[in-house]
Amino acid sequence: MHKLQKFDIAKCYSNKFKNLSLMGGDIRKMFMLGQKIKLENPSFDLIDLSLGNPDLEPPLEVLSSLKELLMSSEKGHHRYMDSAGLLEVRDYLAKELSKSEKTHIAQDSVYLTVGAAGGIQILLRTFIEENDEVIIFAPYFPEYIPYVENYNAKPIIVKCDKKHEPILDDLRKKISSKTKMVLMNSPNNPSGIAYSKKTIEGIVHILEEIKNKKGHVIQLVSDEPYSRVIYDESKVVPLMNLYAHSWLVRSFSKDLGLAGERIGFIAWRGEFAFPEIINAFRNASRVLGFVSAPRLMQRIIPVAYNAKVDVQIYKNRVESFIRILSGGGIETIMPDAGFFVFPKCPVQNEYEFCEGLVKKGVLCVPGSGFGCPGFFRASLTQEQSRVEDAAHRIVQFVKNK
Repeated sequence: MHKLQKFDIAKCYSNKFKNLSLMGGDIRKMFMLGQKIKLENPSFDLIDLSLGNPDLEPPLEVLSSLKELLMSSEKGHHRYMDSAGLLEVRDYLAKELSKSEKTHIAQDSVYLTVGAAGGIQILLRTFIEENDEVIIFAPYFPEYIPYVENYNAKPIIVKCDKKHEPILDDLRKKISSKTKMVLMNSPNNPSGIAYSKKTIEGIVHILEEIKNKKGHVIQLVSDEPYSRVIYDESKVVPLMNLYAHSWLVRSFSKDLGLAGERIGFIAWRGEFAFPEIINAFRNASRVLGFVSAPRLMQRIIPVAYNAKVDVQIYKNRVESFIRILSGGGIETIMPDAGFFVFPKCPVQNEYEFCEGLVKKGVLCVPGSGFGCPGFFRASLTQEQSRVEDAAHRIVQFVKNK
């Protein structure tokens, strides 16, 4: 009988993964620290502001529409389909986006994806090769780093100003002959800030200048899962009418409360609606294992696109949280969207600060995990009373230090 050899599993895989950042990074570390404390003391009252998991339930019209779709007797509604998505859904989105983005978007320049993350992966798989560089603006969504490193490319971080917007002079300095893509997230996680029109036009101006002078085309990917949970819709700047080589990535996780259903899309300008692009995306999604976005979730889009969770609830929590922190001397810029706040850390070491907060029953995430040391992120996905309780605990913790 053949004798199985013993081997070290960790050693076997260490080389494969040694250069990849931990997915979730500091967010998961803080969450797991909180879980450890809860396990050791089940009665401990812990307010978890670490994970960006939206807590508002889908609007009733979304739920009722889902029920109708599920009960439909028409055959074939749960079968395989084109990896790009259902034609009628892509057509619907193309028409809606042509109006909101103020440019022509064709049926074949919309691609349904497994959430916004799936869309970003498809774009990276399509455009990025080994040793390419991808520019990312701090503060950034932490998983951008391993996303890029997964393709043996290099993330290049551009610094932010005091308003959490990209410093354009730093962007200009960081662009090289290897720069293949700029990955932008506005409204932003973790700051909640929507980049100003001046900033976005400045980014576009730099990319256009490089294209015209050097013939170097840089793809601009705009990751916008929070664009439809914005407090003032006038602050959303349509990008695609400003820059031809731009790619809009959105999901319905936040505005429809469907984070766990994984439905999103990529959209691009109509003049680039030729088979090579959409076929490249089809190939990428199949290689990545997505194949296609969930069919049931695709079908909900045309009937629920204009529904939305009550964004005012998120805004009320944010305003209340900031008001309490401000009363305790903790500086915070008012966000433009979503449920994140990104206060300035009142002590020098934000890691020690967040670890100390855990012992006081509040989970937050150090700003270094988002490329911005000296800050911390709080995700206000709790009832208003819990959010206010957490803010009071933070203020009291600072007073007692």
